[in-house]
Amino acid sequence: MTGVAPPIAAPVYYALPVAYPAHGDLAVREPADGAPPTAKGFQMAIRLGYAIPMGGATGASSGELSRTFGGQAPILVELGGKASADLFIGVYAGLGLGAPGSAIEAQCSSGLISCSARTFRIGPEMQVHLNPDGKVNPWLGYGAGLEIATLSMSGGGRDASLSLVGLEFAHLMAGVDFRINSVFGIGPVFAMSLGEYSSMTLELDGVDVPDASGRIPETALHAWLSLGVRLVLLP
Repeated sequence: MTGVAPPIAAPVYYALPVAYPAHGDLAVREPADGAPPTAKGFQMAIRLGYAIPMGGATGASSGELSRTFGGQAPILVELGGKASADLFIGVYAGLGLGAPGSAIEAQCSSGLISCSARTFRIGPEMQVHLNPDGKVNPWLGYGAGLEIATLSMSGGGRDASLSLVGLEFAHLMAGVDFRINSVFGIGPVFAMSLGEYSSMTLELDGVDVPDASGRIPETALHAWLSLGVRLVLLP
């Protein structure tokens, strides 16, 4: 008979735990803690903070990085995408602006010489997000790339600049994203950049000084430690 289960199948037919939900039950459910939907695809972040130098600019005696460069206020941009909910792959690019180091700070503060210091870094990075579905999402990151640090001085009608270039072989990051909504997130971030300058250029009035430019004969490990805040688009 049409519409009636055969007797032999009746016990199975009626015992099947089949439920036919109402149309409203098919909607995507929000996470238990009220967090926005898990993010995938394009993501962008901006990091702001304060960084201090450690280690050596060169391996020479008095070659400490802090003698040439003081603390800096870096701004760093991250662009990329989340291949999965817990994995971000992209690139970072940052510019740090700050004061000269202790060796020339007195001369620069005298008013006779104008001084400025800056660093630039760029490279690929990846991040592992530990709780991508939640409102509070801790994460860890690693990157590597190129770093350029420049000190500029001018006074008495003359200009001078010193540039150090090298690899940043470990840009270590750790932070927490507070996912406010599906568009915006914010949270603290700690970063440590480990690198080694391999070459330097000294210019006077825009002209290279040959004896003071070229490869650094004795290199040293240096680090920039920074603490700041990260603003995330599409967290």
